[in-house]
Amino acid sequence: MKKVIYAFMIVFLGCTAKETTESDMGEGKTIKSVPIDITGTWANLSLKVDIGSDPDSVVDVPAGEWENVLQIKPIVTTFRKDSTFVSEYRNLGDSLFMTSSGVWWMQGDSLFMEEQGVMNSYFVELSTDTATFTAYLDWDQDGDADDLYSGMQIRK
Repeated sequence: MKKVIYAFMIVFLGCTAKETTESDMGEGKTIKSVPIDITGTWANLSLKVDIGSDPDSVVDVPAGEWENVLQIKPIVTTFRKDSTFVSEYRNLGDSLFMTSSGVWWMQGDSLFMEEQGVMNSYFVELSTDTATFTAYLDWDQDGDADDLYSGMQIRK
């Protein structure tokens, strides 16, 4: 459980406003890059972690099974416009038992989150009200960021 909570402490998100840019795609075509805005409050829906040091070890929490598998409420993370974030962890009785916080920023489609001197970066895919975050993390705390994390959150 300690590993699960630690991993969640280093996971979740936000985005600073960024100007839309255009790139020349040749033959007179251009594509506009829309900035990813994840400011606001998000709740975990699902996650999957493939442990790199043990290819047969997978942590899988499907949507709708968060409380059953992890025995806590979905983690709620707020990404503030001032580039800070806070994550709240609640037990099944809805009592707050832990918070984590740090700073975040977006660079293109990558989210960077720093907490207590540890920085992680996530590839972000955003739809209307859900976001998927993918990264290599040190989930199993073996000193190597070789564990493939994929998590989905919903905007509250």
